[in-house]
Amino acid sequence: MNREEERAIEWDCQKTMRQYYDYVDHRDFDSAANLFTEDIDWMSHGVALHGRKELRDGLQAALGEGTIRHVLSNTVVNVIDEDNAELDEYHTLYYSADQEYETVDGPIAFEGPHRIIDCFAALRRTPEGWRIAKRRAPIIFRHDPNEPVRLETWGKKEGKT
Repeated sequence: MNREEERAIEWDCQKTMRQYYDYVDHRDFDSAANLFTEDIDWMSHGVALHGRKELRDGLQAALGEGTIRHVLSNTVVNVIDEDNAELDEYHTLYYSADQEYETVDGPIAFEGPHRIIDCFAALRRTPEGWRIAKRRAPIIFRHDPNEPVRLETWGKKEGKT
């Protein structure tokens, strides 16, 4: 594989991750889940999800209300071969469980980032394009370590933690 092909893979993988967060931020959970392989192995906030349906259900339950925005940074893609790559990045979350941007008059007040996460993803080329096959997202910084977020609350209730 030459450097041009490697760069194309790096770009496609970054684009897949950016699309995922954009879909999540705008509550398009079907499109978000479709950016994963059918057999996705997903872990975030101590919640383990497997498969697109479980992922879609978890995202809907955790983020179907309120407002969330992800800011991505420090993205590094390591191309393994023509069909596999790994991606590391940080994402900073701004979150309001109580207010939906579309229904408030003006911006939502906040005290700073809600949490900062160190994300790892394994991506695989499929007939649909590059898809996320594995994701790990431990929280590094958290505004209030004692306040669970909706994904954690849902995960405990559903036995996913």
